[in-house]
Amino acid sequence: MANVTTTTSDVFAPTIWSTEVLLAAEDALVAAGLVRRFDSQVRAKGQTLQIPNLANISATSKSADVDVTATANTETAITLNISSHYYAAVKIEDIAAVQSNYDMRSLYAQKIGFGVAEQIDTDVLGLYTGLTNTDVGDYGSDVDDATLLQADQALNIANAPREDRAFILHTYQLTALLAIDKFVRADAVGSVNQPSMIRTGPNSRYMFGEIYGMPVYYTNQVPSTAGTPTQYHNVLIHKDAWALALQQAPRLQAQYRLESLAWLVVVDAIYGLTTTRATFGVEIRS
Repeated sequence: MANVTTTTSDVFAPTIWSTEVLLAAEDALVAAGLVRRFDSQVRAKGQTLQIPNLANISATSKSADVDVTATANTETAITLNISSHYYAAVKIEDIAAVQSNYDMRSLYAQKIGFGVAEQIDTDVLGLYTGLTNTDVGDYGSDVDDATLLQADQALNIANAPREDRAFILHTYQLTALLAIDKFVRADAVGSVNQPSMIRTGPNSRYMFGEIYGMPVYYTNQVPSTAGTPTQYHNVLIHKDAWALALQQAPRLQAQYRLESLAWLVVVDAIYGLTTTRATFGVEIRS
């Protein structure tokens, strides 16, 4: 006897598509917001920004009956070139949009916008190669308390203000930080009912907390070098270590292309960046 089964009646069973779309997972973007910004100074025009450096002037002992001798430093400037222009684009044909159950232009606008923002963050973090402080930590080893203190000391020696410092660590290092007893144990912190030293986070989406009064951010955007072991280039920076000038912040444009019977959707940005104080940051190897 033959029965009607799910196999024989397959043509009657519809495929149901969710009304919600699972967007691709996105990396944490944190670096662009932690550096010195010069957006307003390049917004109108220009391809080069000169940032003057004002050198310190040393005190001189005054001798009786000897006139004061003025100091005349030859000042220098840092050049920031506005030379990066990145875009992300999609072309959505009418037939795809009409037959879709989703607002495809809106969905793809989000993803291409993220693509441009991710490129900016990647470029900012790539500036670690211009830092001149001696690296701390070891490739292939987790960040530990001693390494964090060495990084902090490097910035202290460079006279970097304690305000506006931030750790930017690869996501892999979060577990390592939680495994350091003095940051999480109540008896080490000294108060059972108070936050641990890894505390107050997150006050932004990707702030892990604070250690020694400095915020700790995490992101998979931290540069890495393939090898055995893989080398991760985490950093502790002061805001003045790096500079970013967004001449054109990421903008969204859409144009209907009659010859394609499609909407072209583009996000682009124009910017420049540079190292401004090479001693105000240090690479933390892991």
